[in-house]
Amino acid sequence: MNLQNLPLQLTSLVAFLIPAFALWIRTGPSYGAAVLLLGTLCFTPRWIKSRPASGTWALALVLLGMGVLWFELTTQQGFHRWDRPIKWALGALCLFYAAACAPRPSAFFFGLPIGCIGMGGLALWQVCGQGMGRATGYTSAIPWGDTALLLACFNGVYAAIFWKEHGWPWRLLQIIAVMAGVSASLLSQARGGWLALLLAFPMLLLVGWQLRSRFFRPLIALLSSLMIVLLVVIASVPSLRAHVDKATTEITQFYHGHNVNTSLGIRLEQYRLAFEIIPKKPLLGWTRKGFVEETERLVAAGEYDPSIIEYKDFIHNELLDNWAKTGIPGVLMQLALYGVPLFLFWPSAKRLQLISAGRPWRQALALRVMGSLMSVMYFGFGLTMPFFNHNSGTVFFIFCLICLWAALQGVERENSMRKQA
Repeated sequence: MNLQNLPLQLTSLVAFLIPAFALWIRTGPSYGAAVLLLGTLCFTPRWIKSRPASGTWALALVLLGMGVLWFELTTQQGFHRWDRPIKWALGALCLFYAAACAPRPSAFFFGLPIGCIGMGGLALWQVCGQGMGRATGYTSAIPWGDTALLLACFNGVYAAIFWKEHGWPWRLLQIIAVMAGVSASLLSQARGGWLALLLAFPMLLLVGWQLRSRFFRPLIALLSSLMIVLLVVIASVPSLRAHVDKATTEITQFYHGHNVNTSLGIRLEQYRLAFEIIPKKPLLGWTRKGFVEETERLVAAGEYDPSIIEYKDFIHNELLDNWAKTGIPGVLMQLALYGVPLFLFWPSAKRLQLISAGRPWRQALALRVMGSLMSVMYFGFGLTMPFFNHNSGTVFFIFCLICLWAALQGVERENSMRKQA
């Protein structure tokens, strides 16, 4: 083994493990995260001498900012208070190592169908084999279903861009993988992911129109087919159709009869609460403790339904939850988490013109679209729940972001070296 290449081989292994293990293996994202942290510590002399790109610094600052935000949001005391902040801070540290010793993009791409098929298979086993009402993997249903849908979209991007490079065996594998990922999302019955998909679709249309690229024709066709299949499956499967009908009924009951004792009813009552208390302390928020106390006070006064006490620790909306507790700084930090990666990854024609035609160009395009897609879809996930309250969702986001950015840095660096040669 060439020890000189070991740092790169290690980051490539991580880039494979993050999507391949996803959430269908217990604590799946933690394996890749642990390997990357080990490499960061062992090869410090190698990466500490590198000169990170400005985008790497920007992402690291965002990750550190999220660590500070979660220190404020955590109510636990002692060591447990540092659990979430440390994850964000270690992510920022690992980012510098991964960017300096960039993984091969193919490692991340190869992990996608494994992750999709693994999640789809486990979802089928839990629902059909074990008789569970909805698939949850080894976490809760919502982060499970949303992550499965994100992987399916990633796989769809990969398949569309590299479609003509491969024969039908490879193409069938990608189709099966995308269908498996979508199936895992459907079987989880997580409706927030479907909302995120509605945000992703116009983003991909905008990218396709901007680039006028032939690669987006099969991607748009695939996504359109998926949405049609999704609607057909929902309409034809009684349990899924009942889930959609239930959502419509819950909204109607809330606005006409103020029935709060439903999944959507509780969310809508929480939003009503948020719009009352946020204007009282918009700048710095109530703090997490103050938010809980004010919620309890308003419920005790009879202004809000007692059912929301069960969820008094958080609001089912990432931005509203942060605004109520940490004020405008918290909202800006959360928006930066979505906006900075979206800006850095956005696949503009100007950026892609700098990459040589052929496979490097396709790799850069795929990585940029995936990075942009992740920002948009995580924003969508956060509209119906505080997604980063879940450890699995947090770890997957941090290290998936690192892998995508580091792989992109590697492609662009190699392209620059070829041009200079």
